Amino acid sequence: MKIIPCIIGFAGTLFIALQAGQAIAGGPAVVASIKPVHSLVAGVMTGIGEPELLVDGTASEHDYALRPSQAKALTQADLIFWVGPQLETFLIRPLTALAPSAGQVALSTSAGVQLLPVRDADTLREAQSVTDEKSHDMHIWLDPDNAAAMVREIAAQLQARDPGNATIYAKNAAALEVRLLASKHMIKARLDAMPTPPYMVFHDAYQYFEARFGLRPVAIISLDPERPPGAGRIRKLRRTILDANVACVFAEPQFEPRLIQTLTEGTPAKTAILDPLGAELHEGSGMYFMLLEQLAGSLTGCKAEITSETLPE
Repeated sequence: MKIIPCIIGFAGTLFIALQAGQAIAGGPAVVASIKPVHSLVAGVMTGIGEPELLVDGTASEHDYALRPSQAKALTQADLIFWVGPQLETFLIRPLTALAPSAGQVALSTSAGVQLLPVRDADTLREAQSVTDEKSHDMHIWLDPDNAAAMVREIAAQLQARDPGNATIYAKNAAALEVRLLASKHMIKARLDAMPTPPYMVFHDAYQYFEARFGLRPVAIISLDPERPPGAGRIRKLRRTILDANVACVFAEPQFEPRLIQTLTEGTPAKTAILDPLGAELHEGSGMYFMLLEQLAGSLTGCKAEITSETLPE
């Protein structure tokens, strides 16, 4: 007599498990443009699926060339998350040609994302020479408050596309927001306890991180990261390194580091890597938090000094 209730109970449990499995299996096909975006999307999708990452390694988000497998992923995508056409310029045409029916989510337009103006590399004030469509700095993910707004938008888009898993997306997004808040407070405490020495960055990719945590570079090396500065600007920057007692000059893994060595040769400044994309970090839901911690550590300690072994042949 006791066997029947046990069987019924087991059957009920199995039915619930199968329902959950069906919901998870029915998750949408999702593509994310760059590692920080991919990390936040992966966090919201935990337990349901894995988004496809486009820009990996030390490739530049400005002129990336899609592989055939990635082009195929775009054609099959239900949702595509990117910062927007001002940043991932390589995606503008492929999105139109390969994914006209997919949900294309430009996270720079998310509710709650605070946009900062493009700065003049010499004065560090709002640039006056940029056009309207390029008037904002698009490195929005480096402010954890912006990341929280992006998480809310990611969750809303996934819930609309996949209502069967809406509760999971909501729980994951809520957990991510709590973790983002904790990370922000920890980094603030770390930077307050260990003031950042005078530093110079390769290009103006860190404004959101600096604005959130009260930092400011002495100077920005490149007016355009795709074009090396001329001899006159290099002489001016070398003078600035000496006059401002710059302790660290930061290169980026996406760009040629020999310029940084030219700038610092014969000066007391150290050279190091500062990476806004997390090129060397393993992709996944934890990557975004490692990226913020890495930035804080590099800025306070001028870590990862460039040596001849780090230079390309």
